[in-house]
Amino acid sequence: MLNDTAVLNPPRTADDAPLFSVLGRKACEAILARNSVGRIAFSLHDSVRIVPIHYAYASGWIYGRTAAAGKLEEILRNRRVAFEVDEHTQLFEWRSVVASGPLYLIEPGTTPSDRRTHTKAVSLIRELVPSAMTDSDPVPFRDQLFRIRVAEISGRASGPTGGKRVFSRSERNTADTGKADSDAILRQLVETALAKVSLSPGSKIHIDAFDGVIALTGSAEDGTERSAVEAAVLSVPGVQAVVQELETVFPSQQQPTPVEIAREAVRQLRLPPRVADPGIKVVAEHGWLRVEGVANSRRTRDDLVRRLRSIKGSRGVIDKLRVIGPDTAHAVTD
Repeated sequence: MLNDTAVLNPPRTADDAPLFSVLGRKACEAILARNSVGRIAFSLHDSVRIVPIHYAYASGWIYGRTAAAGKLEEILRNRRVAFEVDEHTQLFEWRSVVASGPLYLIEPGTTPSDRRTHTKAVSLIRELVPSAMTDSDPVPFRDQLFRIRVAEISGRASGPTGGKRVFSRSERNTADTGKADSDAILRQLVETALAKVSLSPGSKIHIDAFDGVIALTGSAEDGTERSAVEAAVLSVPGVQAVVQELETVFPSQQQPTPVEIAREAVRQLRLPPRVADPGIKVVAEHGWLRVEGVANSRRTRDDLVRRLRSIKGSRGVIDKLRVIGPDTAHAVTD
């Protein structure tokens, strides 16, 4: 069961103890293949969520389904997720696999490749639930198929015997100044204060308390509501600082993520007239869009910079293009 492993922490004493191991890729994939329930972890409004799903694993992909609305929209803002599955029979006899990679929706599509992927996904899900995606489906609200490409995978395991007791020789030199009880009380006080604020039904405020610092993430309806939330938090005794990261969802939309800004830059390059210069690349860095490479003409360069400057959420464009064409032979930068 634990073949293809590497032993961690070689034994130093003769006393028997659990054997902790690192699983190789083949062992990890075998665990993914023989199980059907796992957990997806993803970031939502700067907080981490974990949800259980039924799944099937095949050829480097994790297939699953969920409701088409809700969390999918947030996941697709950056696509990056982590997936975990584990097996255990007793306290020190377990195996755990963590995979990570981008998540993609599966639609019937119009191309042969799309249709093959959709057919395969439906077939794999029906191995778990034979009536899935039919009129007899026990969970018809889970109407959206998806798959996760396993870009990275790792696994750990423990056997109840075979190891050796190992004592740490490292000195404890990391000081933790946090006080768990104080943070919990402060968070509760902030929740009480926010309960007195008339929040809109669409607002989602997430509160974290660390060492007297309150971190606010999520979304508020508008700027007025966001200010009211901040004022309520600052009025709580014990709050020494506030990290304000609330997004405003009305009347404007949520601020785009760096990944969304980069996607929009790529889309701008593909709009007609398409920027066909193969040497042009865009780098999204700290809210800025940096353009690297070679443009075949000043006109192409000017049009590209103009398009990128129109992208919502970008702080601006850093032009590092070299222009090589009949109208110029030297570098052009802002």
